[in-house]
Amino acid sequence: MTPIRRTLLAAAGPLAWVAGFSFFLNLTYLAAPLYMMQVYDRVMHSRGTATLLYLTLVVTLCFVVYAVLDAVRGRVLAGVSDIVEDRLGRALLARLTVADRSGGAPPLASHVARDLDTVRQFAAGAGALAFVDLPWAPIYLATIALLHPLLGLFAVSAAIVLAALSVIAERAARHPMQQAGAVAARAYQFGDAIGRYADCARTMGMGATLTDRWRHLRGEMLMAQNEASRRAVLLGAAGKCARMFFQSAILGLGAWLAIHDELSGGAIFAGSLLLGRTLAPVEAIIASWRPTLAAKDALGRIRVLTDGDDRRGDPVRLPEPRGDLEMENVSWTPEHALRPAARGVSMRIQAGAVLTIVGPSAAGKSTVARLLAGALLPDGGVVRLDGADLTTWDKTQLGTAVGYLPQDVALFPGTIRDNIARFGDASDEQVVAAAKAARAHEMIVRLPLGYRTPLDPAAANLSGGQKQRIALARALLGDPAVVILDEPNANLDSDGEAALAECVRELKERKRTAILITHRVGLVRASDHVATMHEGQMTGVQTAAEFLARQMPAAVAA
Repeated sequence: MTPIRRTLLAAAGPLAWVAGFSFFLNLTYLAAPLYMMQVYDRVMHSRGTATLLYLTLVVTLCFVVYAVLDAVRGRVLAGVSDIVEDRLGRALLARLTVADRSGGAPPLASHVARDLDTVRQFAAGAGALAFVDLPWAPIYLATIALLHPLLGLFAVSAAIVLAALSVIAERAARHPMQQAGAVAARAYQFGDAIGRYADCARTMGMGATLTDRWRHLRGEMLMAQNEASRRAVLLGAAGKCARMFFQSAILGLGAWLAIHDELSGGAIFAGSLLLGRTLAPVEAIIASWRPTLAAKDALGRIRVLTDGDDRRGDPVRLPEPRGDLEMENVSWTPEHALRPAARGVSMRIQAGAVLTIVGPSAAGKSTVARLLAGALLPDGGVVRLDGADLTTWDKTQLGTAVGYLPQDVALFPGTIRDNIARFGDASDEQVVAAAKAARAHEMIVRLPLGYRTPLDPAAANLSGGQKQRIALARALLGDPAVVILDEPNANLDSDGEAALAECVRELKERKRTAILITHRVGLVRASDHVATMHEGQMTGVQTAAEFLARQMPAAVAA
């Protein structure tokens, strides 16, 4: 079952309540035309003051009930938007954090939060309420027809005209709204990149050119949005004009029928009120075509991101892994690349062993590390942990069993403690133990706020080496069975590298499997085996002693 269907099932109960409230709310609205008919057809002729008073009290009570039901319905519909936020939000974040074959974020990921907000806001907005009230239009039309067949025919004609305007509005606004959405995604992505790489832009004098490019993208987006808005406003005004005309014209038709003694005076006003109520949701839908189309497009992008996530079903929780890793003829090619980054890689690492992978730049070392960590899914071949395909492991269990330090250190907004704890419920003892294992504890406690030091753009900057040690502590949280470190000493000084080598030796003593990507000899000495890669292929595996004896500095220093 797809996340969108699960969300609909979760929202079915509240939506049933919304439908129930709408039923009684629309029944209550019938009090207004009935009041008109009683006043003009009975009270005016009988001049009964008491009757007028009682009728007024009854209709006032009905209006109070109407207001209460409308308010409660709005609150329940807001609850539906909360369900959308919770269920779809979880599915989207799960999709963005799961491994795939592309090696990067899904193409629509930059729009994900805005799409979720668009759908959620529509679910609790006036546009959704208009669609909820729309099924009552035929009932009101039938009620008008009961007053007089000609009034019913007129009302049906009016409804058809407004429905046609609604279809025209949708078709007129669809293309510019889709175009605006596509350009907006590029503009938002480009703006995010400017903020992320501001230092590069400043130092190389790219500020003006980047600003011009961003303003150009924003201009394209605004042009498309303005065109959609112009069309929506024109058609909205046409819909309002048509509704007002029909609501007034039915009074004239009713008066003509009354002149010929075919209709009472009260029925004239009752027909006008009922027609206004019939056409109101159609007019509201026309007026809300922009948010409706935006929600439709956003839901389509969410469906593309989330559909198919459950094809494998719920994984079976396997025994806690020992740490045996195996690659069987594994290949992976980046999108739009001419050659694979890894091809035909086969090897086996026994639990407790330390393997260092060396090779020149772009040899495929980081790709192999990501494949072993489960950050990438291979195009061909299988990566196994304790004999089981990585894709068959429970994601949470695999996450606690594998510690991964990527080449580009990725720390998330939050405190140092949050990042080391992986934003989970790890205890303080576990966080401190991981920091000590990474030789980062002393560095962290020297900071003014210690483990509570925030890691965000507004916080005090940490050096590259400090960030790398924090990321290493995160990888070591919970003493995982497998630790994969991609260039863990890239930003470390000699003391930091010595501490890292000691950390690797401790992993070896605790019989933890470790895979290291490095260019330096210091970590090779702490390894059991060394694998050499060249142009995406693993060209050889030897013991660390054999590798050092051969004195291959070119492979290590490249």
